[in-house]
Amino acid sequence: MRTLLFLFLLPLLAAAAPMPREFTPQPATLEQQADEEGRRVWHTRFFRIDSDMELPRNQLLRLAQVADTTALVLKSHPLPLFAPPEGQRSRIAIYANAADYVRAGGAHGSAGFYIARKALVLVRGDFLADPRNPAKSQLPPNYDEDIVVHELVHLCMHRQNAGLPQWLVEGLAEYFATAHEGGGRFSFADPDKSVREHLRSRLSPKNPVISVIRVDEVTPVDGRGWIRLVESLPEEERYQTYATALLLAHYHLHGGAERLEALKALLESPHRTRRGIVLLTPQAAPEAQYHLIRYWKPKGLTLNFRGVKGGQ
Repeated sequence: MRTLLFLFLLPLLAAAAPMPREFTPQPATLEQQADEEGRRVWHTRFFRIDSDMELPRNQLLRLAQVADTTALVLKSHPLPLFAPPEGQRSRIAIYANAADYVRAGGAHGSAGFYIARKALVLVRGDFLADPRNPAKSQLPPNYDEDIVVHELVHLCMHRQNAGLPQWLVEGLAEYFATAHEGGGRFSFADPDKSVREHLRSRLSPKNPVISVIRVDEVTPVDGRGWIRLVESLPEEERYQTYATALLLAHYHLHGGAERLEALKALLESPHRTRRGIVLLTPQAAPEAQYHLIRYWKPKGLTLNFRGVKGGQ
């Protein structure tokens, strides 16, 4: 009976990971366009890139490769995630100056930012790695690309994001950033390992115990509330909110047929009806935390769920 049940659930569980399990990027497509309003413009397969700074050709090609492969990964996923803006080429805008980046809508202290109302991803140029001189980037290796992937997932899901809980929007973006191995290469062969190593590297490289925000802190907040929650934390602790969102996204993608089907139903529902579909209520948060703690402990990740002001 257990064997039959497993065989019945296997197709649903398999749908939690994109196919194919590995994505190797094709050579980048990058076409120079006429400058517009003093900004240099290029087109990739899916995106428009514009910049107010000179960018080395190799850097542009790598960015185009990361961007287009991210779009292809979302497009290939069995869940209906790929929903970019209609009637326009999705835009990535690069700013050399931090002040100009903020004036354009980027958040203070961030390296990348997605503006939903403009269907626009902003990128700080000084955070982009130059393949000829990696030391110039202000971020550790691959962090800049992971940030770009995170923001591009938001952009690729532009028409799908409406009505989704913010923790899911952020968690899915971070899930794909976790699967990114650099240069547009993605691996979904072992999501547990990818999540564990991603969280350890960002929160606790030398200790299997990581502190994250409680589930009931992130589940009720909307987009603006998410920003307020993140900004309420010390800068070194802000990633803890994204860590919890990532764990919850993984929880629904790889936590069994019932959770996956609930996620699929939400994504397939009309935007106007989504408020009536709740994946995770605040009342269910303690149980979710319990399952997350039990699941990740034997996999080398000890979760310490904290409130915004600290404590378990």
